[in-house]
Amino acid sequence: MADKGKEEKEEKPEKKGLPIKTIAIGLVIGLLAGGGAVFFLKGGEPQKQESGAEASAAVEEEKSEEEAKTEAPAPVKPESVESVIYDLEPFIVNLADTPDLRYLKLTLKLDLLRLEDTDEVAKKVPQIRNALLILLSSKDSESIRSIEGKMELRSEILERINGVFEVSRVRTAYFTDFVTQ
Repeated sequence: MADKGKEEKEEKPEKKGLPIKTIAIGLVIGLLAGGGAVFFLKGGEPQKQESGAEASAAVEEEKSEEEAKTEAPAPVKPESVESVIYDLEPFIVNLADTPDLRYLKLTLKLDLLRLEDTDEVAKKVPQIRNALLILLSSKDSESIRSIEGKMELRSEILERINGVFEVSRVRTAYFTDFVTQ
């Protein structure tokens, strides 16, 4: 009988699994990695809990700042205002090159000073296109080939466009397509 008990103990298969210690270490590492990822994604600073008095003081401070803004608005710099972009149809003109026949295809986007200027610009599109067609057809390919020539052309375009209006309405013009052939 003693042999029989020994045989039973020997016949039991050994457990082939991960020890509890290894599982526990894996869980801890996983939790730390997850916590580190959350910390990193939230900006790296832990959020501090405010007491009720501190929270109400912060709300009051925000309200007083908002009231100060509504009473005396600070002047807004044009760079800080979101741009209003107005698209013009592409221009295709013959350039003033002689004896060669060359042309220019130019697409412009106008950066307007104010959102309200969109309607005024839309009303004056025929006058704007006329002024720009005359300007562009007076150029030759050599004068607009260089960067300096393009910058000068942009200045002349802005001068002609703003000349159509009593008050300047366009901050700058962007070339989105510029092809000479």
